[in-house]
Amino acid sequence: MATFKGIKGFTVQTLSSDPTTAASVGQFYYNSTSTTFKYVQPGGVAVGTWASGGAMNTDRRAPGGAGTQGAGLAFGGFPPAAGSNATEEYNGSSWTSGNNLGTGRRHPGKAGTQTAALAFGGATGSPAAAGTQTEKYDGTNWTEVSELNTARSGLTGFGTQTAAVAAGGNPPSKNASEEWNGSAWTAGNNLNTGRTEFAGAGILTSGIVMGGATTVSVSNAETYNGTSWTEVSELNTARYANGGSGTSLSSALTFGGASPAKANTESWNGSSWTEVADLATARQDIGGTGTQTLALAFGGSPSGTATEEWTVPSSISNVTVAS
Repeated sequence: MATFKGIKGFTVQTLSSDPTTAASVGQFYYNSTSTTFKYVQPGGVAVGTWASGGAMNTDRRAPGGAGTQGAGLAFGGFPPAAGSNATEEYNGSSWTSGNNLGTGRRHPGKAGTQTAALAFGGATGSPAAAGTQTEKYDGTNWTEVSELNTARSGLTGFGTQTAAVAAGGNPPSKNASEEWNGSAWTAGNNLNTGRTEFAGAGILTSGIVMGGATTVSVSNAETYNGTSWTEVSELNTARYANGGSGTSLSSALTFGGASPAKANTESWNGSSWTEVADLATARQDIGGTGTQTLALAFGGSPSGTATEEWTVPSSISNVTVAS
C-alpha cells in the first residue's frame, strides 16, 4: 500500500509553536504542543513587538503626534502647565528639534504627516483653559488657521491636513465632533459616548476612536464613516490617556494609558480587539502615531522622553485543520 509520504514526496513538519512570520505562509505542519495539524494563511492578528527607539529631546506628557514610524512628529504637551510649544521630528532612529508651535498646548488634537500636520484645541495658558486654536505645519513652520467651533482639551483627531476630524474633549466630557476641509471647521454628528483623553486613528471617511474617560475609564470604541459614529466591540482593558495608531476603521492599534499607567497593547481588525505584546515601559499621557503594523509611541508619564517602535513582520493566521 502506498504511504502518504510516498504519494506526496514530503514529511509533515513538526513544530512546538506556531510560526509568526510571513515566510511561513502556505506551510502545513503539526503542532506538537496543541497536538493539532495546522496551516498558515495571510491575515489575522498582527503579531508584533515593541523595541526601544531614540529618546526625545524634551521631556513631555500628553503631546500630539503625526506621521509615520520612520517620519514622525511630536508637538505640544506638558510641562510647563500652560502647555509646551516644543516640536520634534523623528527620522526612524532619533529626534530633532523643529520650530515651535505658535501656541503652547497640552492634550491637543492631531492629524496629518511630518511635513503636513495639523494641531488643534488642547489646554492653553496659565491657568490652563480649553482652546480653539488650530495650526498647520509644513515641515518647517507652524501657521495659525481657522479655529475650532467648540473650545476643548483632551480631544482626539485623525485624518490629513486638508480632511480631518476632531472629536470629544472637555470640559466636561464632550460628544461633539467637527470636520476640517482644509480651511474651516464644520460641526459633524456627535459621538455616542462623550469622553476625554482618548486615542483616534484613520482618515475622515474611515476612522476609529478608542478608550477615554467620562467620570471613569471606558473601554468603548466607535468607528466613523465620514458621516456617523457607530459603537463597535469594546477594548479588553478600559483606559484613558492612551496612545493610538492606524489607517482606517478596520486597522488600528492602541497602547498605554491610565490608571494606573498601563503597558497593554491591543490590535483591532475591524471586528474585535486582541491583546498583543506590551510596551516595555508602562505609561499614560502617551503620544502615538503610525499604522497598525508600524507604530511609534513616545513621551508620557512616568517616562517622558522614552520612545518605542512597534513592528509587525507580518499579519498571519495559524489555522487548525478539522479532523
